[in-house]
This record gives sequence, structure tokens and C-alpha cells, in this order.
Amino acid sequence: MDNPVTVNAEIIKTLDPQLTDGLSDDTINALISDAQLISISDGFPKFVTDIDGNELPVRDMATRYMTMHLITTSGDGAKNLTSEKIDVIEEHYADTSRLDWLNRSPWGQAYMRLYNLYGNGGMTHYAVVQH
Repeated sequence: MDNPVTVNAEIIKTLDPQLTDGLSDDTINALISDAQLISISDGFPKFVTDIDGNELPVRDMATRYMTMHLITTSGDGAKNLTSEKIDVIEEHYADTSRLDWLNRSPWGQAYMRLYNLYGNGGMTHYAVVQH
């Protein structure tokens, strides 16, 4: 089966043109490389099989989500601007200080969902307790 989910600068720019406006392809490709390493280290398999027998490219999905999360939580995207008033210059920001890193963007939340389903986050861990 061909991989229906690709990860490249063009696709990342398509996911949120406003967020990625002004980012060069080189910058986005560097973030994709970082996101791919994070996805691999978080234990995402390349594919999982759904209930209908179709292969889902979860590692590439996770790489997309993590790339977008990295963009969102760095630079201008990290400001969490909720409103802005131009004639008197008034800005309001969301307080994300109490949120863990992945909950600071919808992309991070999508990544966490995949992690809990398919990455090491969904893995059952066993421990031996001595009595």
C-alpha cells in the first residue's frame, strides 16, 4: 500500500497557511526532521492495522502533528494571543503556564492522542512487587 500521508514542507504549509507564513522550506524541513526523531523515540510504529485491515501510517501522522506543534510553540505562535486591538494597541494572551507542553496547542493534543493509542503511551507496563 502506498503511504497516503506524506510529510514535507508543502504539506505542512497547507495544514495552516497563516501559521507557516514566513517560514522557509529549510526551517520547516528541519522541524520535520526533529519531529520525526521525536515520533520514533516515542515508539510510534510506521503502520498499524485498523479494524478493516487497512494500514494507517501513524508515525507520519505523528510527525505532522509534532511538526505543527513545534511551529505553534515557537516564535510568534508561542504568544497565545487571544485578541488584539490596533488603534490603542491592546493585546490579550492566554495563560498556558499551567499546561504541560503538549497541551499548549491543538496539534500537541492530537499528537498525545496518537501517542496514547499507538505510541509507547498506550503500552502496558508491568512491575513485580515483592511481598
